[in-house]
Formats: sequence, C-alpha cells, structure tokens
Amino acid sequence: MISVRGRYVKGLDKARYFMSLKLYREIFSTLIGREPFEGTFNIEVENISSYRDLMNMCSRYIVIPDQYYDGRVFGGLYIWFGEIERIGRVLVVRPFRSAHKENILEIVSDKRIRDELGIDYGGYVDIKILCE
Repeated sequence: MISVRGRYVKGLDKARYFMSLKLYREIFSTLIGREPFEGTFNIEVENISSYRDLMNMCSRYIVIPDQYYDGRVFGGLYIWFGEIERIGRVLVVRPFRSAHKENILEIVSDKRIRDELGIDYGGYVDIKILCE
C-alpha cells in the first residue's frame, strides 16, 4: 500500500461528459461495484511527481486500452484501487490523453467526495493506494 497526499484542484470540466457515457460508466461501475458519481475529484499529488512514478511504485494497476464507441475513439485509462477515509473504496484514474499536469490524478467514487469530506479547492486529502 502507498499513501499519497493530494491537494484538491479544479478540473477541466470534461469529466462530467465522459462520466455520462455508458462506456465509462460501465467500466467504473464494474470496478468499484457501485454506480459512480457523475464527476471526478481531482488531486494534485504532492509526494509523487508523476503518475509514471506511481506506475513504478505500485504495479497493481489496470490498463483500459483506447475504446471505440459510437463511431469515435475514446482514450484509455490507468486505474488503481484506493481508499479514502470516510469515503471508502475509490478508483484512482489517469486518462491516457489527460491535459492535466503529470501529478494530477482523478478520483472516481460513488459519492461526491468534496461534499462528503467538506473540502474546498486547496484542501488536502490522503489516499491509500492498494498495491498488494
């Protein structure tokens, strides 16, 4: 298990669209075991400089390749399983085609994390990434 600390940051307002697609909702629902919230919770990780470092430190991740859906190609994903206190099981996601800096990760949950934790932009959250 790896613990990461991240600062809650504003996203690019694209996740809501992707999370509304049946393609991604089915992937996330299957992995998390529940219907996901329609957005992601973005964190800027402080103790890891890049998602690539996380890949090296925690090799237990899932690779979802690019997907063909409704005549279009949608980017693949790197996904780790994680836990957040008071939230429970989450998915830690890094899209292949992300426009974010390399130390930004997106968190998928069945809950609206910012409301559940009472956190505002700039607040910190600790995530346990399950590597075993």
